[in-house]
Amino acid sequence: MKNKKKVIAAIIVIVLVIAVAGINSMRKSSLANAPGMNFSSETEYTVARDDISVSVSESGNVNPTDKRIIKSEINGTVESIYVTEGDEVEKDQILTSLKSETSSGSQTEINSIKLNIEKAKRELNDLYNNQGELNIYAPVSGVISGLSIEKGNQISANYDIAGIKDTDNSYIEVYFTKEQFDNISISDNVSIFMTKYFSTETGTVVEKDSTPVQMGGGTFGYLVTVKMSNPGGYSVGDLAQITVSNAQGTYQGMNIGEIVNVKEEKVTSKVSGKIKTVNVENGKYVNKGDVIATIEGDDISLQIAEKQNAIEKYNSQIEDLVEGDTIFSPMKGTILKIDVSEEEVVDRTTALMTVADLDNMEVKISVDELDINKIKLDQPANITCDVYPNEKFTGKVSKISMEGTTQSGVTTYDVTIKLDDRKSLMSGMNVDVEILADSKENVLTIPIDAVNRLNGDYVVTVKDAAGNKTDVKVELGLATKKKVEILSGLNEGDVIVYRASQSSDMMPGGMMMMPAGGGNTVIRQEGPRQ
Repeated sequence: MKNKKKVIAAIIVIVLVIAVAGINSMRKSSLANAPGMNFSSETEYTVARDDISVSVSESGNVNPTDKRIIKSEINGTVESIYVTEGDEVEKDQILTSLKSETSSGSQTEINSIKLNIEKAKRELNDLYNNQGELNIYAPVSGVISGLSIEKGNQISANYDIAGIKDTDNSYIEVYFTKEQFDNISISDNVSIFMTKYFSTETGTVVEKDSTPVQMGGGTFGYLVTVKMSNPGGYSVGDLAQITVSNAQGTYQGMNIGEIVNVKEEKVTSKVSGKIKTVNVENGKYVNKGDVIATIEGDDISLQIAEKQNAIEKYNSQIEDLVEGDTIFSPMKGTILKIDVSEEEVVDRTTALMTVADLDNMEVKISVDELDINKIKLDQPANITCDVYPNEKFTGKVSKISMEGTTQSGVTTYDVTIKLDDRKSLMSGMNVDVEILADSKENVLTIPIDAVNRLNGDYVVTVKDAAGNKTDVKVELGLATKKKVEILSGLNEGDVIVYRASQSSDMMPGGMMMMPAGGGNTVIRQEGPRQ
């Protein structure tokens, strides 16, 4: 009887064990298949050094930093429009003229003054160009000869300062027949056989003279000049046999060529003035581009000031004649839009046109309050535009709003990025902006999934060579959604283990946000490892 009771008890225990195992199995299956839940197997990772960066990305529109709508100053009609959309204008340039009952300006006189303004502007541009030519540069390399100036000399424009002899090269003159001459081109390659020295050099064709020269026997020759690098052993009068080769054929001179005197190029002043410095002397070798001398620019500066005053005077005359009926550009920029046409009736509220500074463009974006403290002035930004997928644009943070805007419980702050170069971007285009908030190079990083929250500390599980596992407290630095910087607690080469988990709806073990440097980084919160 006792044995029978023991058998029954044993059967009951077995049934209970099977039931519990089945319930646990169903529970694990239910968790594994729950929406948004994904458990992976244990992963090993060797701690290594890497670069890490945190950025803030938002979208916005490109706009000029300075854009102004120009309105009518009187009640009247549009008389003339002097610009078109897309024109670049200067500050105080005439844009349009209006006529009203009180207008008494003479249009003929106004047109005459405008011609004087255009003439003065051209002369002013010439003066600006001349101002940039106060340095006299060597046009070629060689030896200075015939220097004719000293410090303090007053010279005129087109004055010959000196000559530069090309001592690095020798020049050989040789004649060819008409047919050969026509087939030879400047820069053709030349083979040069120096008859006296039984040596062969190479050179190029540098000049052609189409004047026929009587060669005797009723034949005519045409002069070709060849240049060759002179190593120093050849002299004026040495003879050479010249052969020119190109795609049309090979042509040998109809006579023996001869080295002629060294070529000399004149150095000429393009402007008049007083010699301020002389940097060379006769017999001195100079390289192409070296400064030969400089000219004082006092006279040119005075002339520039006079022309600028004249233009201002002409503009004042026009203002007096039209009695305020002429509209001038308030800034240097580009005409974006013209809103009126000639003979259209306008009043003091009518928008005439829009002018903007397209050389200075900016993007304004709205940054969430969770990210705004990562943004600092002058931080670099990368900008992309779908219109130009292969073009990269750059900029810097130029302004950060101190007052936020709240909508639907979310507060954002305006951040302005000034473009370094708009290139082809046009006003109003949509762009994506990425601001590099912080970055570090060659620092210890691990996967973010490897970090757990335990009793208020961040910990990771380290595995030693024997396979033993230990929870180690770590200090975190910059973090992204995928990896995190380790400031202390781990060494390069340590092996850590973890179970990577990802969820779009919920995370196991209880989650919390980590404010350790970048983004909404999720850290698992767990109890002690068993």
